[in-house]
Amino acid sequence: MNKENVDALKRNPSGYARRTYKLKNADVYVSADGFHFIDRLDPVEDLPPEIDASQLTGDTAAYIETQLQANERKFLHQAEVLEKYLPLPNAKVLDIGCGGGLFLSLLERRGANVTGIELSDSRAQYAKTKHGLEIHKRPIESDFWQEAYANHFDAVTLWDVIEHVNYPYQTLKCAANVLKPGGFLLIDTPCRDSFYHRFGEFTYKATRGKYPTFLNAMYSSHLFGHKQIFSTNEMKELFEAVGMEIVALHKFHELSFPYEFYLKKLLGSEAIVRLLLPFVNLFFRLFKIQNKMLAIGRKK
Repeated sequence: MNKENVDALKRNPSGYARRTYKLKNADVYVSADGFHFIDRLDPVEDLPPEIDASQLTGDTAAYIETQLQANERKFLHQAEVLEKYLPLPNAKVLDIGCGGGLFLSLLERRGANVTGIELSDSRAQYAKTKHGLEIHKRPIESDFWQEAYANHFDAVTLWDVIEHVNYPYQTLKCAANVLKPGGFLLIDTPCRDSFYHRFGEFTYKATRGKYPTFLNAMYSSHLFGHKQIFSTNEMKELFEAVGMEIVALHKFHELSFPYEFYLKKLLGSEAIVRLLLPFVNLFFRLFKIQNKMLAIGRKK
């Protein structure tokens, strides 16, 4: 696929791709060369840049702490991955889609100069007040970043973000633009050539759409939901298209939320979830199914 055309597919899905999966929360289109995406675009351009502090309620703070950032090992691992490629003291790091700011807080403790982008008012306010971070509610594609911060950062990270954006090629191109030459771009994201997605495709086709299993948890037309799931080869081509030299690309096992979060999405019944949870925890201790990919590139 010509990766510059990925965004064109998103703007006019029916003109370039076929609707292949009709799911609970989304319709998934597949292009002739296999790119999977939904026909939902978020109104990012309409978001005001000011952070609405009133959106951070007790309930949203609890969600950030008990769900969004419950897996602290994930954030520690992200910090360790970046530190393998970049000495952190005085390094300038931008985290796009920084959530509650835990990753940036870990970097700051190790001496990095950190900045975050977060479009959710509640999460942006939490990161500012809980961790004292510099957070901007302006997308990376905006003139704010592209004019004043060109060739500025030593590293840009997008952890569990690229699957959410409207136009992934444009997002990565703009992320690469704010990197210094030799700077690093790091992404992790669900992987389409993995067990979960393949099993979901199998069950969907075998049951004629009645049981999509994992596909229902992997795509969503809700605001800032999952809009596309990339294969490892597609991600490699995207990186190369925006001028990045791939230095690492591999699959790994990681779940962004606790296991019960996904079980509730799949099964709907809390009683069944409580019954199955001990077995699910044991299963994943024994079998580390690779469901995500990590891609790291260096700006040429």
